[in-house]
Amino acid sequence: MVEGALLTLRKTCFGFALSLAAVACSSAVPSPSRPDTAAPALQPVLVASELAVGEQRVPVGILEHNSPVVDATVHLRAYRQSASDPLATEADAPFKGDGLLGKGVYVAPLRFAAPGRWIIEVRADRQGRAAMVSPLSVNVLPKLTVPAVGDPAPATRNLTLRDVADVRDIDSGNPPDDMHDLSIADAIAQKRATLVVFATPAFCTSAMCGPEVHAVQMLEPAYRDRLAFIHVEIYQDFRTDPSKRRLTPAVQEWRLQSEPWVFLIDARGIIRATFEGPAATDELRIAIDRMLGAT
Repeated sequence: MVEGALLTLRKTCFGFALSLAAVACSSAVPSPSRPDTAAPALQPVLVASELAVGEQRVPVGILEHNSPVVDATVHLRAYRQSASDPLATEADAPFKGDGLLGKGVYVAPLRFAAPGRWIIEVRADRQGRAAMVSPLSVNVLPKLTVPAVGDPAPATRNLTLRDVADVRDIDSGNPPDDMHDLSIADAIAQKRATLVVFATPAFCTSAMCGPEVHAVQMLEPAYRDRLAFIHVEIYQDFRTDPSKRRLTPAVQEWRLQSEPWVFLIDARGIIRATFEGPAATDELRIAIDRMLGAT
């Protein structure tokens, strides 16, 4: 079995084309106003493998008859046992798709004040349609499993062009991109602010790795003088026999359970922003400007 299968359960939550698996992974809670057997016309998909205490970027996909919806007006509200929870949090979730080749997700900033079981109530409106209100059950962790904002970035020695005879050994994209000059350890040692994208364009279960690499590359011309760009492939040993591909040590060191991921690391080696799943260029640009302005 491919070692990458360890990611499959969580990753199927992100592949909108795999909508039946996606809806199952979302842990939808039956609406009291609708019989359990009646599937809503619009269905939400939580595009995050984990959420933790504190302010979180919460990405949600909306499906209609197994196809992604990109033109809804979406609002998220999160609470614990009751909608009257004093710790309830809510925000609009605009669609974010810039640079993602026609794909994207709805994103809201929500603050979870305590760990445990929460309900995220998703309201989606489309012009001329009845609003869909659907609750999703999520488990909020005390702390993320992956490296989080404020943590030192692991000084990973991911393979670079210096280590291989052919860039296609470390990049499954067609064509490969130009973000393989530095390792994360190199960038930290050189005290360079860095964007790291973990993605596997050829084998991405979510079908979002190629679009994410494209979105990141769109930012290179404006920021390459101030920001190092690093692409870390999810798999190794995939060229000769893709069925025998294995997770790279970098993915295991960063404890990733899904793809793609983007991390922003400042010049001191501290993580300043994280993005799980598709992250649009406008989202990334705001976070990059904030990080560079603080250094």
